[in-house]
Amino acid sequence: MEKALEKQMDEAFRLPGVSGIICVDNNGLCLGAKGVIPGQCNGSICALAVQASKLSPSPMHLVLSFALSQSMGKSVLIKKTDQLTTAIFKSS
Repeated sequence: MEKALEKQMDEAFRLPGVSGIICVDNNGLCLGAKGVIPGQCNGSICALAVQASKLSPSPMHLVLSFALSQSMGKSVLIKKTDQLTTAIFKSS
């Protein structure tokens, strides 16, 4: 799984505007990270995804999008699956 996860992270990191990517398990443990990631964010990312999935009738298709700093053009996209939560940090 580690090689497959690393490959997927590499592919996502190459997309235009992506400044960082982190994958965490259901306990908030970091399984992999690339690029610029805010410190100590893994638990928060997991908690946000869990809470948001309670609001959706179809949590497997839920993607969260947050503007971190509109003036600086930074945002984060968060996607949760059964075993993994992924956050992609973007800057314009």
